[in-house]
Amino acid sequence: MPRPPRAQALALWQQLNGEYERYQAAVRVLPVTQLKIQDDMRRYLCLRCAGFLEQVTFEVLSGYLNQKGGGPMYAFATSWFNQAPNLNAKAFAKLIGRFGRTHAAQFEDFLTPPRRESLGDLLGIRNDVAHGKVATGQRLQPDRYIQLCEDVYDWLIATFLAESVEVLADTGTSVLAYERSV
Repeated sequence: MPRPPRAQALALWQQLNGEYERYQAAVRVLPVTQLKIQDDMRRYLCLRCAGFLEQVTFEVLSGYLNQKGGGPMYAFATSWFNQAPNLNAKAFAKLIGRFGRTHAAQFEDFLTPPRRESLGDLLGIRNDVAHGKVATGQRLQPDRYIQLCEDVYDWLIATFLAESVEVLADTGTSVLAYERSV
């Protein structure tokens, strides 16, 4: 049985955050003579951040569509995702805008100039690496992209899955109690 969308989004965030924590630990112990390895690790983390944004967006929006319509409406609406472009600022805004003017305006308010710039830089790095170019320098700042991922994750959950309810299990971990369809 697949996980509910909020739980799936949380799992994606926890996985990315775990990789970021391992990156931070590794960078602390790498000698300064290993700058190329550090750059490789930063590029990998940038690729993971770009992938996370695509996956978490798909999971949250698919979950929202399923809650609101399900069945053939859900199948029709999600069939577009396999043709979705890389989520640069323009494509992301266009995707969210497909949910109507209110969502488009909320996303434009959320996508402040620093977030817009981070998203553009992140996708630039992703494309450079995917096409064999070497991305280096100031753009390779994982802290910046992890913060962007967290911000986007929080915004997507609050905007599209706010009606999903999570509780803490006996272990103290977050689990989905139920999802309320409206």
